[in-house]
Amino acid sequence: MAMLVQTSEAPVKAEKPPRKKAAAKPESVWSTPGELSVDEWFELNSRDDGSRYELIDGSLIVSPAPSFKHQRLGDRLQNLLEDLLPQEMVAVTATGLLLDSKPGVIPDLMVVDKAPFEEGADVAQPEWVHLVAEIVSRSTTTTDRKIKPAKYAQAGIPHFWRIEMPPFQGQGNDRLPVVFTYSLNEEGDYQLTHRIAAGTVTDLTEPCKLTLDPADLATI
Repeated sequence: MAMLVQTSEAPVKAEKPPRKKAAAKPESVWSTPGELSVDEWFELNSRDDGSRYELIDGSLIVSPAPSFKHQRLGDRLQNLLEDLLPQEMVAVTATGLLLDSKPGVIPDLMVVDKAPFEEGADVAQPEWVHLVAEIVSRSTTTTDRKIKPAKYAQAGIPHFWRIEMPPFQGQGNDRLPVVFTYSLNEEGDYQLTHRIAAGTVTDLTEPCKLTLDPADLATI
């Protein structure tokens, strides 16, 4: 006859596998996530990769270092303006511009009031800017043609130039580079004032009186 044997041992329970620790969230490279201070912006742009780091409406836009021809054209335009601007203005390339009092974009060229920089400013405020110029490259077409002009107009910058270097839709028989000049209208939008192809000489009055042939800007 079988006998029931009592035991004091507790029933064995299946062991649960150890819980996996949640992966640690990567720390933001910015001191305040989603916001970039001016000092952090400067630090990003001090990297030795040559890229430009810009922040527009919270989106970080990274552009490769400009090509030789791109930078040379900007330098020649700067030199042309420097000789003609009134003493209280200066032309500068690759300098930061705050938008909505925050970082910020790095235009290819700006004409700005000189006084704030003589007093120690490192970055431009829109109210000091008379002209912004962007030199379009293959990697920045949408940004230079649409996004940045909209932000510059919103900031109230009175004049904007777009300089087309690569072939573009609607170019027709125009020789490159082609300079498009715009001025703010009463509604606060940019209105096209000139389309100047290389080999065409045009007299301009803003931001100063100058005679421009885009072919001269493309000379190496």
